[in-house]
Amino acid sequence: MSNPHETLSADRRRFLREHLMSEIAMDAKASKASKAWKAPRPRRKLVWLVASPLAVGALAAVTLAVPGRSHDGAAAPAGPAAPASSASASASATVSASASATVSATPLPEPADPAALLGRAAKAVASRPAPGAGNSQFVYSREIQDGARQSRHERSSWFSVDGRSEGLIVDPTMGDGRTTWPATLSERPGAHRTAGFDVPTYEFVSRLPTDPQQLLQQLLSADRSTSVAGMPMTPKLRNQIAFGDVQMIFQNISAPPAVAGALMEAAAKIPGTSVVADETDAAARHGVAVVGTNGTMRVSLIFDKDTGAFLGVREVLLSDLPPAGPDGLPPTGTPSPGAGGGKGFEYVTAVLESGIADRVGDGPRG
Repeated sequence: MSNPHETLSADRRRFLREHLMSEIAMDAKASKASKAWKAPRPRRKLVWLVASPLAVGALAAVTLAVPGRSHDGAAAPAGPAAPASSASASASATVSASASATVSATPLPEPADPAALLGRAAKAVASRPAPGAGNSQFVYSREIQDGARQSRHERSSWFSVDGRSEGLIVDPTMGDGRTTWPATLSERPGAHRTAGFDVPTYEFVSRLPTDPQQLLQQLLSADRSTSVAGMPMTPKLRNQIAFGDVQMIFQNISAPPAVAGALMEAAAKIPGTSVVADETDAAARHGVAVVGTNGTMRVSLIFDKDTGAFLGVREVLLSDLPPAGPDGLPPTGTPSPGAGGGKGFEYVTAVLESGIADRVGDGPRG
């Protein structure tokens, strides 16, 4: 069995560690703690390390999958094919195409206000039927990943709905290209026994409130004592952890439609976030985005404007962007030329296909 920490490159670990320590230093400087205070090693990396799937190794205690739904019209780049049977692949492609055609046949008028646009998208996704996932099944996803100093590639994953079965990641940038992911909530020594925001599973997410305000309160009032050990819990950090939880669910866990719609609206209400009417994913698809900061990153969670489907995520290092506006909201723009020692930092994904699979290796069931 592959060690999950091997999935994170040395360069990526070094990059994340540098920015983690810079954020800790700023928090410590602003606090009233003693000058001799030193932040101990956190038991769980701060939420911004959840941002890219390359951080799988930094969160070995968390079952990671990549969520979303099937999207018609996005051409997949050359890369390793998911080991699904040809019959399963054909069936899932047929389901994806027909579902997309049905949803897009009667588009609603597009609101001019970004918040109203997001609200319309959230209601659209919430109205879709739930997939009826069983605990013995798996959340399947196939997506493009591009950036974070990695070449553009395709990634497929299968993760247990209830966190008690072994999953699989197929990614050419990770080890030999196939990484078995151990069950998160197993009976093995040291494994977690209870799912939660720190150890999320699809089954846990499915039980979250479907009312946006109730969900927001649960995100902001959740016990964070095990999230970041030994650091002062400021309002800003609490808000960032809440936004990181929403990002974790959309990018790595998936959510039933009613919960997904509530999460979209709750995310837009977290202090420090904003809504952008137009953002693009790794497949050049345009969508409405909830934008927030995760430590040193500006993070956009991108959704289809008509269906509300999660399209992907875009991350840009804040130091690579123009300064924030007078309203203090996350800045917009593109990385500055020469940023990051000439390399810059931008990471973007695009969900190509997803759903509930009966077994590891299968495509989504129709």
